[in-house]
Amino acid sequence: MLKIMIFLIVFLNLFYKKKIDDISPINFNQYNLNLYKSEKVFIHKEDEWYLTIPKINLKKIPIKDGITSDILENYIGHFPISSFQKGNVCLAAHNDGYNTNYFSDIDKLEVGDEIYYHYFNIEKVYIVKEKYVISENNFNQLDLDSNEKITLITCIKDSPSKRLCIQAISKE
Repeated sequence: MLKIMIFLIVFLNLFYKKKIDDISPINFNQYNLNLYKSEKVFIHKEDEWYLTIPKINLKKIPIKDGITSDILENYIGHFPISSFQKGNVCLAAHNDGYNTNYFSDIDKLEVGDEIYYHYFNIEKVYIVKEKYVISENNFNQLDLDSNEKITLITCIKDSPSKRLCIQAISKE
C-alpha cells in the first residue's frame, strides 16, 4: 500500500509539473494562489486590462498585477491581495516625480465622477463616492469585502507618510 501511495505521489507530481511546463511562460512564483480562490490567474495583455478616467483625461492606461517600483514605472499597479473583477479592485500609481505619473490628477476627481475599469471582456463603470487622505500604513481600504467598488491610492506630494485614496462604487 505504501509503495502504491509513493508511486501515485511521484506520478501526480510529474504529471502536474508537465502540465505547468506546458502553459509556460507564466511565472507562478509571483502569485500567491491562495489569494485568488474565486478568480483565475491570467496572463494580462495591455489591451485587455486597463483604466479610463474621462475627467482627468486618462485613456486606456494599462494595468499590471503588483505594486513594485518596476511595475509602477510603466503601469497602474494592481494590489495582488485585491480582486480582479468582483469585490474591491485596488489600484495604485505614481502622481509626481517619475517617468509615468498616471495618478497625477486624481486629486481633481469629485463625488459623482466616473471611472471605467476594463478587465478582459468585462467593463465596469464606477462612480466616485469618497476622497480622503490616509496614512501610508493604513491598509483598511484594501478590504476584501463583497461590495462592488474600486479603490485608487497614490502618494501625496510633499507628504511622504500620507496617501490619497479615492473610492468609487459600481454603477450597476
